[in-house]
Amino acid sequence: MKGLEALLIDGHMNEDARVIYAEQFQTDLALLKHRQRNRIDPNAVSASECEICGNPIPEARRVAVPGVTLCVDCKNVEDHYERKYG
Repeated sequence: MKGLEALLIDGHMNEDARVIYAEQFQTDLALLKHRQRNRIDPNAVSASECEICGNPIPEARRVAVPGVTLCVDCKNVEDHYERKYG
C-alpha cells in the first residue's frame, strides 16, 4: 500500500502514469476501508484451502483478506444465507 505519499505526484509524470498512480491509490484506500470496517487484522493468517469445500483459496484473496477461511463461492453462499435468514 502506497499510503499518503501517493498524493505527492511528481510534476514530471505523464498523464498515463498519473492515472495508474491514482487508480492504485483508490484501490489501496478501498482495501484499507474494507479492512477497518470489517475489523480485519492485517497480520491474521489465511487458510490455503476453504474450510467448507476444501478448494484452494487463491493467493490474491489470501493477501487481500487476511485471515480468510472461505473461498469466494462459499463466502457468497454464506453471505446470501445471512441476508436471507439473518
